[in-house]
Amino acid sequence: MPSESKPADQPKSGFFRCPVQTDHSQAIIRVGRRKIRALVQETSIDGFTVLVSPPEATRLKVGRPWVLEHEGTRTEIHPQWFFNIPNGQMQLGLRRLRDLTPPPKIGKSMLARIAGKRYQDPNYSAAAFGGFVLFLFGLMSLPGLGDRLGTSVRIQAALRWVYSEVNLAISSIL
Repeated sequence: MPSESKPADQPKSGFFRCPVQTDHSQAIIRVGRRKIRALVQETSIDGFTVLVSPPEATRLKVGRPWVLEHEGTRTEIHPQWFFNIPNGQMQLGLRRLRDLTPPPKIGKSMLARIAGKRYQDPNYSAAAFGGFVLFLFGLMSLPGLGDRLGTSVRIQAALRWVYSEVNLAISSIL
């Protein structure tokens, strides 16, 4: 039985490489404190292919951790291969080690900002909204502000009515 071989145009690795358009190719490679400008040519599940200009390529130091910053992500990378292109640029093959991109920040509610905690339970939001509404009613019922707004007399009358109804209900139970 004849042995099967892959066509020459298929990649030898099992990963599909995605070309990156030039308007999305700007990247920075961080080697320690150094920032080296690069252009990402291709990405795949296992790494990147990037181009670095000759002056920038001299600043690369092997043996230190590298971080690639591209399109809002930070990825720890390891250089696998270097290739000098005839136009003078250096092409690098970089293996993806781990994602260093911080998780997106979840917006904090007013209660969470005051308390300094993040609350995922919707009951906290309902309690905060209820407290805010009661606070507004309290402000609008104050003699000074409520009189100017014309709400003081109405809110005070409503509160007196609620108070009398609650007293009536409690006295009928006891």
